[in-house]
Amino acid sequence: MRKSIAIVLFLSAMLVCMPSCITNKSTTLLQTDDKLPQYPKAEYEYYRIRPNDWLVMRVLTLNEESYEIYNKSTQNTSNTINGVQSGFRVYDDGTIDIPFIDGIPVAGLTVREAAKAVQDTLRSFVPDAIVKLALANDRFYVLGEATTGSFQLYKEKLNIFQAIALAGQIRPNSDRSRVTIIRDNPDGGRPIMKQFDLRTASIIGSEYYYVQPNDVLYFPSIKGDFFKVEDYTSSLGSVTTSLNFLVTVINLGMSIW
Repeated sequence: MRKSIAIVLFLSAMLVCMPSCITNKSTTLLQTDDKLPQYPKAEYEYYRIRPNDWLVMRVLTLNEESYEIYNKSTQNTSNTINGVQSGFRVYDDGTIDIPFIDGIPVAGLTVREAAKAVQDTLRSFVPDAIVKLALANDRFYVLGEATTGSFQLYKEKLNIFQAIALAGQIRPNSDRSRVTIIRDNPDGGRPIMKQFDLRTASIIGSEYYYVQPNDVLYFPSIKGDFFKVEDYTSSLGSVTTSLNFLVTVINLGMSIW
């Protein structure tokens, strides 16, 4: 009877206390394993301006009066969004207003295309004007099992690995096989959600490779994270604790019987 009780207690303790380890396989990036998802190459899609975006404008011209009007107007009309100085808001109808010119359509255009549209319009007043535009709300956001926060897109083609480097770190218990990008819908509908496996090397050049303004990167926890350990040292400690618990329970059971 005592032997049966000991076996039952032993098996129960092992089932409850046995940890599963987070291995290099689950955390290493740029793996070439064919068992991982293989993503096709995709052409880079430039961000297209949407209503409620903010644009910063700089006008270059030899006309000093026009230079003062348009460059100071950007500073005077600026607002602060997440610590970023912004100039001209894109209205719900997809247009922006600049001094003396209203209703310039920019929604659906890339930043370069919008700069040319504003420049062509402005040249009816300032013939030598050269217009430079930049997106003020060019930030991405990180949530979940990583360093969370809001981060600046310091260049147009910022890839997922550079974004992670900016964010700081991904925790070992983050499930790299189920990373999600939440992206604004260019048509104004429900946000687009794209889930991908960050570990595979085929992510390079795929539709998941580049981060766009306003993207949210979500790093979920590994399923069963409560029972996960992050390294073998922790695993050994957990096993030792489990065995000590088992010996205590067996001795207690034997003393009762």
